Amino acid sequence: MLMTYEDFLARVESLGFMALSPFLPGLPSLSGETPENLWHTSLDSDPWRWKDRAAEEKCLAYGCILGGHKGFVSQRMYPIFYAAFHPSLSMPERWEAGTVSQRTWQLWQLFEESSTLNISQVRQSLGVSRKEGASAVDNAIQQLQKEYYITMDGNDRKISAKGEFYGWPVNRYRQVRDWAPAGWLDSSRGWSAAEARELILDEGVAMSHGVTRQDLWRKLFSM
Repeated sequence: MLMTYEDFLARVESLGFMALSPFLPGLPSLSGETPENLWHTSLDSDPWRWKDRAAEEKCLAYGCILGGHKGFVSQRMYPIFYAAFHPSLSMPERWEAGTVSQRTWQLWQLFEESSTLNISQVRQSLGVSRKEGASAVDNAIQQLQKEYYITMDGNDRKISAKGEFYGWPVNRYRQVRDWAPAGWLDSSRGWSAAEARELILDEGVAMSHGVTRQDLWRKLFSM
């Protein structure tokens, strides 16, 4: 079992990637490899805090980056995932071809104007609330993470009009090209999407217990 943040980092580095919680039985996940009593304690030993710390410290990438599922990717595997999931056409070309939603296009434009935004800032900029329009925005945020346009960058505390912190922290996102440490994307151009996907499947099947190549393909690449 993983008991410390350092154990967690070493585990993901050895595997190459890991899910946050089980989205496929037999595939390693953080929740499956940590004691339940450590979670949501707000202590340094709380795995819920490790995900944000890893993203902020740029030790691991975190977000909806495993085919849209939440998880972690190491430096070694990051260029492979980028090659497998990042579209070959530019976003303007995709918008012109009608292959992205209006919300995804609007969200991408926001991040082009401001590389880093938290979810509250996104909703305010797009004129939506948690009760009206948030679902489409959340789907667009997930899509841009899945396609490696943006990634989790940690979290922010919300600030009231009086300048006081309130509520729970909210997710903060940054463009991948600005978040990725030097060298993380250097080899991504050397892989075709097909080659990268095959390698991810190789790694995933090798690290898991009873997971078939077909099942992993469906979870990662058919959404």
